[in-house]
Amino acid sequence: MLRIVASKPSVTVSEYSGRDLATAAQDAVASLQLPSGIRPVLLLLPHSPELFLLHVGLASSGQAPAILPWPTTRVDPEKYRNNLLHQLANLPIDCLVTTPAVAASLAGAVRQRIVSCDAGSHGRFEHDLAGLNAQQITTDARTISAPALASDVKFLQFSGGTTGAQKCVAVTDAMLREQLTRLSDALQISTRDAVVSWLPLYHDMGLIANLWLPMFAQIPSTHFSATDWVLQPELLFQLLEEQGGTICWLPNFALSYLARQRPRMQRTYDLSRVRAWISCSEPVRQTSFTAFADAFRDWGVRSESLQASYAMAENVFALTQTNVKCPPRFIGEHASSGRVLPDMDVRIGERGNIEIRTPSLFDGYWSAAGTIRDAFTDDGWYSTGDCGFIDRDELFVVGRLKDLIIVGGQNVFPEDVEAIVAGVRDVHPGRAVAFGVDDEALGTQAIAIVAEMDGEFSERRAADLEKDIRASVTAAVGIAPRHVAIVPRQWIVKSTAGKISRHDTKRRFLSERAHG
Repeated sequence: MLRIVASKPSVTVSEYSGRDLATAAQDAVASLQLPSGIRPVLLLLPHSPELFLLHVGLASSGQAPAILPWPTTRVDPEKYRNNLLHQLANLPIDCLVTTPAVAASLAGAVRQRIVSCDAGSHGRFEHDLAGLNAQQITTDARTISAPALASDVKFLQFSGGTTGAQKCVAVTDAMLREQLTRLSDALQISTRDAVVSWLPLYHDMGLIANLWLPMFAQIPSTHFSATDWVLQPELLFQLLEEQGGTICWLPNFALSYLARQRPRMQRTYDLSRVRAWISCSEPVRQTSFTAFADAFRDWGVRSESLQASYAMAENVFALTQTNVKCPPRFIGEHASSGRVLPDMDVRIGERGNIEIRTPSLFDGYWSAAGTIRDAFTDDGWYSTGDCGFIDRDELFVVGRLKDLIIVGGQNVFPEDVEAIVAGVRDVHPGRAVAFGVDDEALGTQAIAIVAEMDGEFSERRAADLEKDIRASVTAAVGIAPRHVAIVPRQWIVKSTAGKISRHDTKRRFLSERAHG
């Protein structure tokens, strides 16, 4: 059973099961009247039954759909628009399916063939694009081509980059099957299970763990939009209770966010049926696990139900998973992401770089320049760019190597600093960024922090919050941050995929400092 809860223009619930799903998906594709043999196909659509049906239908018919991010209210509209137009100008894909309003705005301005699909009205973003024309959009007029996709490619995933052209991962039938078989076994999925999710389909956690895994295992899944979750966090608990949800994937920040929202929730919920709250997509923090378990223990959340996974689009999804019968181990603040799934291999390379080799691993990024394999080692392992270590056969992920801050020879992971800042009162959950800035006088880097204030912004509260952050970071890390900027909500820059962009936030921070 696939259940899609949509709130615009009014609350509707669409349900599809078995042959009904296959028929509805086929009908959705047929309604587009796409040219014969066209593949792949870009989908730029809001959370809606149409998005789900078209993805499933196009994948089943061999037309290799690729889902572009539809923005939430938390994404900067100008950055999103610019990045979207950049992607459309450079992606070697010739067909785009989007809403009539966006289609009208982009007509004649992008090189893709645009096909309209009525997936409801979703005002702000469509308003942001309204009135654009070819003269306002700079595109490359050259023909962009790419190697033909292999016939067994089921769909494309975009790897979660924050700048530059999107990286395309071509997922084949075999890769998907290898991933889903191992993940369902690791989670010990049975007919008693059900999944509830607000995670968007353009993210591998939403697409693979919450859509394809339930379809593969033949268990129910219920989906609502990320925007609805942000506006009403307890909707997740409501749907878990109503639909008998037993498995729920969440990014780490969501655990802390939900814990802080407990006092504002309108009623109590029975969460005792949820056997797995799986933290994924960012380093797992003990403080987040503890806060979530403490906040909702009286609603049935058990410590042993809190789990972790290390996953990436390049591997289709999961590389590791916590044992479903016990919580992850912690070494300091860092959580184990569990043991590697069967027949998957991981090793630690130079500077702690996590390298992997698995049956579901891609063979390189699909692009106009061909298949790009520069992230592979000479002996065929994929270099993830993440830093970690192995202890007692369990993988611990520390952070991204490229974001490492080096202060006087001491390595500081921005993720560690951000976790400390997240625990400071009055910092908005999940909205703190740390990065390194050059200190030319001392010939090294210094720590800079940007944190959004929770609630109404005021200079007095900002000054107090800055002192608290400085004290907390200095005490925990042993290095005083050079810069601490307290900013209003939605100041921090996010990528088109909805993830915080350290690169662009740092650039904005330095630009505003330079201009006083």
